[in-house]
Amino acid sequence: MNGLSGNLIFIIVVLAGISVLQFYQGRRLNVTLMKHYVQGFEGKLKIRDQLYTWIGGYAGFKADYDINDHFIKKVEMTLTLLPRQSLFWLPFSYSVKRGDRLYIVLRPKFQIHSDAHIVKKLYYLFGASISETKDLTKGEVGFSDAKGFYTLYKEENDIQKLRKFVETSMDPKRLRHIAVVKETNVLFCLIKPDPYKTADEIKKLVENFPKYFSK
Repeated sequence: MNGLSGNLIFIIVVLAGISVLQFYQGRRLNVTLMKHYVQGFEGKLKIRDQLYTWIGGYAGFKADYDINDHFIKKVEMTLTLLPRQSLFWLPFSYSVKRGDRLYIVLRPKFQIHSDAHIVKKLYYLFGASISETKDLTKGEVGFSDAKGFYTLYKEENDIQKLRKFVETSMDPKRLRHIAVVKETNVLFCLIKPDPYKTADEIKKLVENFPKYFSK
């Protein structure tokens, strides 16, 4: 019994040490990622005013940007990061979220006249909340290097525009959900961010959005 207790104490001490090491390394990585994304966004967008709200210290942030653009008045983003500082919560969180997430909202100066969604099938089944689903036609679509998306739309032409918009603005393999919503007059987009590509993708979203939906 004493031997068993000694082994148990040893295991607990080792796990505690690993947990502490994971906390400091994971925290450092998340802070580095947040700083990198902020610097990228600020470098690519023509920002007139900005507001950041940090989420839980190391979990991410919200960014509200008033930008100097002829067609887009605001860019709103929420970055949620995996809990890399938590050894025991990280595997569970990854199994649910499948990586970091970036929620993007563009608020245009023009009026959107469409309702159209392209949603990754797994995200549609387990994560997407689309209030106007009952009023939309459901279909499927794929990209040259990314398959498995549902579509929801009133006019099929809007899906074709949304598809081309995605292809000219981002890597579809990291897309979870993109939509134009008439009622709220926004473009909504959820992606798995990439620290080397996402700042450029945000810039392309701002530049390309009016080319497809301002008329």
